[in-house]
Amino acid sequence: MEPTNVVDFSAFIEALTGSITTAEVLTVLASVVGVGMGFFLMWLGVRKCIRAFTSAVAAGRIRL
Repeated sequence: MEPTNVVDFSAFIEALTGSITTAEVLTVLASVVGVGMGFFLMWLGVRKCIRAFTSAVAAGRIRL
C-alpha cells in the first residue's frame, strides 16, 4: 500500500479566519444583494419601455 500525501490547510484556514470577519462577509453580501436588486429593477424597467415602444409603433398609440 502506497502512502498518501496529506495537505495541511490549517495555516491557510487560520490566516483566512484571522483576516476576514463576519461583519465584512455580511457587508459584502448586502452590497451584492443591493446591486443585484438594482440591476433586476432596471431590467424590468427596460423591458417595460421596450414593450411600450414596440406596441406604440405597431398600434400607433402609447399605453403605459
